Amino acid sequence: MTMLLKVEPELGELHEHLRKNGILSVILEQKLDFEKDYADIFSLGICNGIGNVGSLKLNNSPINYVQLLRKQEFKKCNYMMGGHLGMGIHKHSWWKLRFFLSFPQSLSLGPLNIGTVTTLKNGLFHSKVENFFWNGYAKLTTLPPGLVRDNVVDSLENDQKLRILMTKCLLKERTIKISVYSSKDPKFVKTNSRIMIESQWKLFNDLLIDAETIEMYNTIASILKNKIYEMKYHLTKK
Repeated sequence: MTMLLKVEPELGELHEHLRKNGILSVILEQKLDFEKDYADIFSLGICNGIGNVGSLKLNNSPINYVQLLRKQEFKKCNYMMGGHLGMGIHKHSWWKLRFFLSFPQSLSLGPLNIGTVTTLKNGLFHSKVENFFWNGYAKLTTLPPGLVRDNVVDSLENDQKLRILMTKCLLKERTIKISVYSSKDPKFVKTNSRIMIESQWKLFNDLLIDAETIEMYNTIASILKNKIYEMKYHLTKK
């Protein structure tokens, strides 16, 4: 198995932030299968690109794993009066979380691929979410519509608690994407990750999501898991 060379401080900060908000997690010493999607962040050096910072295994959440990604871009900056950067080449960084849900490999999922479209109402001092909806392919099976109740969006929209949370949290999150995921690389630790939930790119301080946003992602994951296990008979490979 490939071992982690070091733990990035931002991953440790995310681990501690989740603990303070009631989510217990561990930083694994071995590389996980979905981490192969991106090179390790330290290997990028001074090149532009997206790198894997590391992952946490969650212990008391319907989300099984969360991965931290960093996007870096080096730009030539000129001096600006009152600016905090001088002349020269500067690194700009953005961060993203990918949440993974694990299921038995015997389940055949997909092609689920949906995301939120959010409308904001701008106020004099504060903006708010005026409306949002899920867009994309929401079925868990390839069966014709109406044969089975496999529409994930129906389950997400019917949960009033989730709707209240999303109306609050989408002001910062803006876009949430849910899709089927598959990783078959045998060199890394097998996680059976089958569903991926993604946030958008953010500055690091915005990445440390508050308690309501954590609850929102947990609720989404719980609804997805319940729906998939409800559809287990139709999703099991024959």
